[in-house]
Formats: sequence, structure tokens, C-alpha cells
Amino acid sequence: MRRYAALLCATLAVAGCGERKPPVAVPEYRVLDQPAVVQELRRHIDQFPRTLDPALSEDQSAQRVLDDLFEGLLRLDPQGGVVPAVARRWETSEDGKRWVFHLREDARWSDGAPVTAEDFVYAWRRTADPRTGSPNAQGFLPLVNATQVTAGKLASDQLGVRAVDALTLEVSLEESTAYFASLVTTPYFYPVQRNAVETGGEQWTRPGKLVSNGAFTLRDYRVGGSITLVKNEAYWDAQAVGITKVTYFPIGDRAAASSRFIAGGVDVTDSVAAEDVAWLRKRLGTQLVVAPFLGTMMFAMDVVKPPFDRKPLRLAMTMAIDRDILARYVLKDVYLPAYNLVPPLPGYTPVLPDWARLPRAERHAAAQKLYQEAGYSKQRPLRVELVYPTSSPDVRRMMEALAAMWRMNLGAEVQIYNEEWRVLQQNRRLGLHRFYWYSWLGDYPDPLTFVGLFRAGNGQNFGGYLNADYDRLVNEAEGMLDPQARARTFGRAEALLNEDAPFVPIYYYTSRHLLKPYVRGWQANALDRHLTRDLTLLAHATDGER
Repeated sequence: MRRYAALLCATLAVAGCGERKPPVAVPEYRVLDQPAVVQELRRHIDQFPRTLDPALSEDQSAQRVLDDLFEGLLRLDPQGGVVPAVARRWETSEDGKRWVFHLREDARWSDGAPVTAEDFVYAWRRTADPRTGSPNAQGFLPLVNATQVTAGKLASDQLGVRAVDALTLEVSLEESTAYFASLVTTPYFYPVQRNAVETGGEQWTRPGKLVSNGAFTLRDYRVGGSITLVKNEAYWDAQAVGITKVTYFPIGDRAAASSRFIAGGVDVTDSVAAEDVAWLRKRLGTQLVVAPFLGTMMFAMDVVKPPFDRKPLRLAMTMAIDRDILARYVLKDVYLPAYNLVPPLPGYTPVLPDWARLPRAERHAAAQKLYQEAGYSKQRPLRVELVYPTSSPDVRRMMEALAAMWRMNLGAEVQIYNEEWRVLQQNRRLGLHRFYWYSWLGDYPDPLTFVGLFRAGNGQNFGGYLNADYDRLVNEAEGMLDPQARARTFGRAEALLNEDAPFVPIYYYTSRHLLKPYVRGWQANALDRHLTRDLTLLAHATDGER
């Protein structure tokens, strides 16, 4: 294993295996047990958000900002638990199919107008309407008539949501949905103000036009630059919000983001380079926060068009990867190797493919046989392009390592090519790529947030995977009340997905943040969502300051 790893490291175009960082001066902070006079937070995000429209956003960087700008019926507390937000209370029917939310009388938009039940009805119908083109429309499938609405077979006003009165929202579900309370905390369930959307047109999310109902409002939005939010004084719980301004700095190079943190340019980073974890832990101690995170990094394939319309090739590509080697020597034991779609989740037993239990040599031999069955050989190698988002050097090293594994274990020539994140999102939606980066972060702690991705008609099913048996099992499990039977049925569906291999799982995520010691209120949680409204800054000084 070590000889193989050494050979792999030798093939990488950029050094990364065992790389050492030079010593740097790290400031020491003296933190006082009192609030800082200036409550202005500086946060790093990995990419510039493609959009701040809750219906259209689909990346984590946008979620960070949207969680500050908007607020749904319910929200997540620092521990990741569901708590009241715009809805002060709610109740469900005995069969779990009817939910009634009672809104706060003091909930306000940033322009002072009251937040009403009709604002939620408008926003949800807008997202579910296929004319909006929302990649999140499938999130509404638990609602009555959502399948027909998202398919364009029924008008959006037939969606199972209605305003009983200005402060009462009634939601009708097709089946009891255990995770629905968590689901409504996601950005695509946020309300939007109809007047702002319709009068602002395509520019409605820009400063001066965006009307929000969260703890902050949008002050500045520089494409490719920073995003600045300021405290929303009209927010119903404004007195509990300590931060007065938060600025988001998009920095794609995670090593550069860490350097900026050490230099005092940001207070929180969204992530750190995997190869830097050990060095940062040694230099910064508890300022590095690493925790489990509900997400899977994978590659997806267009299974409709050649070459990945052939299942043997898809299986060969996923079986040829040595995830243990990759995790240990390239990713520095920061991530857990992934052999299936659904990451570790309480109440759900991972369903591994049969090949995952084979010894390395047997697995390689089986992969080579499948590769040949698909029509490829050393004389006729697969030549394909794998597209990934422009990011930090550790991502580039991982991609080079994967290309080396496919070349060493199969003879396949995989050319890696990077695109700016927003371009990649657009191109995969347009079906322009055959083999591409496809990570997914769970919206709620339930297997459906992952297995639903490959259901027919899902807006995230870019590769066109279609299996009627798979869809049937997912649909059955979604409506089950018995948790154990539900988990077993999801497992049967995932087993089919393993057999068809429409994607290549690589690793399960961990959240990795750098956090200044004077930032309080931050707590690790499985969904890795941290609302600025829950954070405060303590008074502090660095060495040499008085």
C-alpha cells in the first residue's frame, strides 16, 4: 500500500504528499468577557454566489448569505435544532398530512411591511412553477399536487399550501413527512415579497431593490468581490442580534483564505485546505474547528450519451479508485472515504456495493474486466474530460491523483479541466458535460435529501439517470411512517443505485473552519449552518496592543 501510494504521489504534477508549511507569525489574542464596541464580522465563503434568489440558489456560499437575509417559518439554532422563526407555533394533524403555522404579528420585511402567509404562498408557488426554472422545485414534492405542478401539468395555485388568513398558513402533504420541519428551514422555503420580485425584475436581488425579512439587509454586492449586509432594524428579533454588519469575502483558494485569517483579514473561514489541517491545528490550536458534516463529494456522469451510457464503464471507473489511499495520502485523513451516496446518518445503515468489500487486487482485476467489456483496452483507451470547479490547490491535487489512478489501474486517459463555479453550474444544467463534479450537502437529516437526487424529474438529476424500480422504491419510502421500514426501503433503492453506478462517490465531507477566539455563539452541527444572528464579537487585543 505504501509503495503504491508513493508511486501515486510521484505521478502528481503538484507536490502535496507530505508537504510541509513554513513557520509563520500567528497573533495571540487576549479576549475579554465583554462585547466588542464594534460588532462587524468578516466571513470567508468559497465562491461568489451565483444568485441571491432563494428559488434559484443551489450552492453553499449562497446559502450562507441567504440564511442572514431571509428567514423561514422555522430556523436552525446553533446546535442544528429546529426552532420557531416567522412562525411562533405550529401543529400537525394526527396523520401528519396537515400542518398549520401561526405567524408572528411583529414579523416585518425590511421596508416595514408585515410578513404574511400570502408571502409564503407566493414564494412556494413561484419556486414549484416550472416556468421559474428552479433547481429546488423537487424540494416541494411532499406537498399535495407538487408532482403535477413541477411537471407543468397543474397550475402552481394547485400546490398544497394556502393562506387561511394573514397570519395562518396551512400546508397539505401527500403523505406524512417526518423531516418536513427541517425542510422548511431551507432557503428555497423562504418567503419573498411579491412586489419586490415583480417590480425589480431580474435585478430584484440587487442592493436597493432586495427586500428581505431576515436579521440583515443587503448593502453592497460586488460581482467577483465582497458582499456586505447590515443589521435589519425591522427584524422581529432585532434586539437579540449583536452583529451590526457582516461582510462576506469570496476566496476560492482555501490556502489563501487561511493566510488571510492568520493575517487578521477575516474572522471566520468557510473551509480550509485538507493538506493544511495538521499544520493549522499545530499553529492555531482550537481556532481550527473540524466536525462531521452531512455531505458527499462525487462525480456524476451523463448516462444517456456515450461513453457513460454503458454501465460496465461506469462501474469500472468507480471501482478503479483507491479511496483509502486517496483519503490518507492526498486528503490527509480529513475526509471519510465514500463508497455509496448517503453519508453516515443516525437511523440509516449505509448500503455498500459488493465490490467495496473486495481486496484491492481483486477489485482492480474486476474493474479491468468491466473496462474491457465496455470496449476499451490499452490499445484503445478511454479518453474523457472531467470538469471540476476552480478551487484551491488541494482540490487540484486530488483531481490529479484520481486521474493517475484511472491511468494506472485501467489505462484510461482522464483529462481534468476546471471551470469557474457558476459556469460549471450552468454548463452541467445545460447538459454540456459528460463527466463532472457533483457534490451534495444535505438540506435536512434524512436519506431522501440524497437518494431523491437521482429520481426521474429531479432538477438536480443532470445526468438523466432513469430507473422506474428506483423511483418506485424512493416514492414508497418517502411516504412511510415506520422509520425502520422506511430506512430499509431507502436502502433497497440505494442498492439499485450502486448497481447502476450513475455517479462516482469519492468522500464524505467534514466541516473545517478557522474561527477567531473572540467570535462567540458558533457551534458545530451536522448541516454546517451558522447564522450570523447567533454570533457576537467579544472585546479583544493582539500582542503589542493595549
